[in-house]
Amino acid sequence: MKMLFFPYQKYPDNWLYQIVDDSKSPLQMENFSLLKLSSRTFYQGEFKGEEAVFVLVQGKVEMKVEGRILGEITQRKSIFEDKASAFYLPPNVYYQIEAEEDSEFVLVRAKAEKGTSPTFFPPSGVKVKITGKGAFEREVHTIVGEDFPAEKLIVGETFNKPGLWSSYPPHRHEKNRPPEEYFLEEVYHYRVEPEGGFGIQVLYTGDKELEEAYIVKNGDTFVISRGYHPVAAAPGYRLYYFWSLAGETRKLNPYDDPNHSWTKKL
Repeated sequence: MKMLFFPYQKYPDNWLYQIVDDSKSPLQMENFSLLKLSSRTFYQGEFKGEEAVFVLVQGKVEMKVEGRILGEITQRKSIFEDKASAFYLPPNVYYQIEAEEDSEFVLVRAKAEKGTSPTFFPPSGVKVKITGKGAFEREVHTIVGEDFPAEKLIVGETFNKPGLWSSYPPHRHEKNRPPEEYFLEEVYHYRVEPEGGFGIQVLYTGDKELEEAYIVKNGDTFVISRGYHPVAAAPGYRLYYFWSLAGETRKLNPYDDPNHSWTKKL
C-alpha cells in the first residue's frame, strides 16, 4: 500500500530532498520536495518533463534561469511573518539558486510537456482571502492561481488560527464531473507555531471505505488523491499548510460533502 502520510525528518542543508514521488504515494502527476541551503551556497539543475514551483519558506535568495536573473533577490523572515515569494519553471530549463543566508524552499513538480515562461511571483502578487466564518475561518493565500497559464499546477498556503478548522465544510476534488467537480491531486505540507504543537488531518470518503485521522506536526507532509480532507489546528497553536494541486483541468471547484454543506449558512 502506498503512503499518504510522510512524517518530518531532519534533513541536512545543501541538498534537495524528494519526500513524495509516484513510487511512494498514490499520486500520478505530482511530486513534493524540500530544498535547504546554507548561507553563500547554491543549488542548480533542470527538470525534464516536469514544470515546477519553488516557494520560499524562509531566507534570502537569487534565482537564475539559463544564466539570467529571474525576478529579484527575494527574502522571507518566516511563513508566519511575511507573504511568500515563488518561482515557476517550465520543463527543461536550467536553473541556479544562490542563498545569501540560510534558506529553505518547498518545491512541487508535475508532469508537463511545455508549461509556460519562467516567472517570478513577488509577495505583492499573493492573493489573500479570508474564507469561512466562526470556528472554520481561515486565511488563504493563492500564489500560483488558475489565471496563470501553468500546465497542471495550482499553488498556495493556508493559515489556521489556534483551535480553528479549514478545508471546511469538508470538500473533495477526486472525480471529473464538470461543472460540479474536477479531478485534482493535492499535497499538504504543515508548519506549526510554536513548533511543539500539532493539528489534525481528517480523510474520509462518502462510502465510508476510507475514514482516517492523522496527528500532523511541524514539517509533516500529506498526500490527497481522493476523499474529503478537513484540517484542524490544536488550541494554542497556529497551523500553516502549503498546498499544491495538479490536474489536467486547472479549475478550483471543490465539491462539498452534502452532509455538511449546510454549515456554510452558519
